[in-house]
Amino acid sequence: MMIASSFQYITRTVALLSSVFFINLAIVFISTEAYAHHNTINKEIFTSLDWKNLLHYNGEKSVINKDSDFFLSSDGFYNPEAEFKTTLEEFYRPTQLNNNHAICRYPARFDYILKSLKLSKNSFPSPICSEYQKYEEKVVFDKVYVVFAAENNLVPSSMMGHTFLRIDGNERSHAFSYFATFTNTNTIKFYADIIRGIDGAYILSPYKNKSAEYLHQEGRSIWEFELDLTAEEKSKLKKHLWELKEKKINYSIVSHNCSTALINILKVANYELSAKNIKPYITPIEYIHTLQENNKISNISIEPSESHKRAIEKFGLNYIGNASKPARLSISQDIDNNLTKIDFSPVYQDIKDVSDAYFPELESKMLDISIDYNNDKQRFIVNNINILKMASIIDYQSTNNLSKYLRIGFENDLFSEKNELKPVFEIGLGIGKKITHTTVYVLPKMGYHYDKFSNLYIAPQIGAISRLGHKTKMINIYEKYFDSKNNNRGYNGKYTFYTGYQILKNTEVYFD
Repeated sequence: MMIASSFQYITRTVALLSSVFFINLAIVFISTEAYAHHNTINKEIFTSLDWKNLLHYNGEKSVINKDSDFFLSSDGFYNPEAEFKTTLEEFYRPTQLNNNHAICRYPARFDYILKSLKLSKNSFPSPICSEYQKYEEKVVFDKVYVVFAAENNLVPSSMMGHTFLRIDGNERSHAFSYFATFTNTNTIKFYADIIRGIDGAYILSPYKNKSAEYLHQEGRSIWEFELDLTAEEKSKLKKHLWELKEKKINYSIVSHNCSTALINILKVANYELSAKNIKPYITPIEYIHTLQENNKISNISIEPSESHKRAIEKFGLNYIGNASKPARLSISQDIDNNLTKIDFSPVYQDIKDVSDAYFPELESKMLDISIDYNNDKQRFIVNNINILKMASIIDYQSTNNLSKYLRIGFENDLFSEKNELKPVFEIGLGIGKKITHTTVYVLPKMGYHYDKFSNLYIAPQIGAISRLGHKTKMINIYEKYFDSKNNNRGYNGKYTFYTGYQILKNTEVYFD
């Protein structure tokens, strides 16, 4: 019995050592093959547009933050060669990882490497990718839509709207969306954080749940733009969406927002679905304009919110694609005071726009600035900076919604010759009535202004906004200020008359 047991032990030990030897030999062989490929890779393979698109590059680096687990190399966010070679090494690893193997996690990259290096799948391990196979079977890409959830000023975080994907196939419909993961979106801290950057997430969910959230919970109309994609483009898109699953990717309203994320996903399928912009960001409406101009939309539909539905029945449908470009530069001359006035809104929907894209008269601005240049004294004076300004003048009868106003920023005194910006905060609720082509309204506001001392005030505003044909808009507004400290801003009342005429699609002349 002792001899037999010893013999069995020696046999098992030899078998184990043999297994270890062959495993090590296999690893050496794999490493050698990967190393050989490293030294024969043409530079064009890892500097190609297709590879950089898979990494969401914009210029010389990725819009995805450098510490994201989306990258396999620590230098992947700015070094496409390092990311390519690290990805290749990960593809050659043994298959014990199965679902966690790089081949299972990065199917679009795997296809690119097979094609670019002219290799067959047999050159690589064959892990069991059961989770990816479930995704392949469940999420069918027969039709793909860009969905736009329109703004609702009752929900401040909805400013500029939100875009995401709708995917239809096999009688199922899914939503694929990217957004900031933040619990309370209606605070000042939220707006500061989304500029600085906070956690973001890509989520795949049933489309009916996502559309119900926007339509019923937030009262936002949904526009659907079906994309004209080939079967190959849909396949690329499907594989790449999987690569973003559960990845830690930061959200920033400037550098990586819902539109940026969507564009960088879609250009993997077809680079013609990308969008160029002189600004560091692009808004959802701006991207819809790009898709229209590039003839990438095959069908358009709308599912209006309840209030929008009532407005459509009464006044007709306003097409969101007619919205003006979401940035405004305005230059004018004040003849009486010899001032050149410059206004710039980098992110905006302006209530002065002649466009009929929105039924409510709507305004949404961030970092809006107004400057005067004194031609006599050759000096620039900053009138005001609006960190956030939102207004909506709504027909109450058709929508059952109040008109709203919110402004947070800094302002100078009237005709001040110094740059002495003081904080200002205003909020208001009112009621509007649309009569044919004119909306009249009353909007009581409450505010806070500081100039040497704190000043609370009430400022009832009455106004009329008229659309005269398709190219002209006229605005009349009067507001009276009741201050806790008199003459705090250089005036106690203000009347504004504005008329603008559209001479080109995105160009207007105006008198103010």
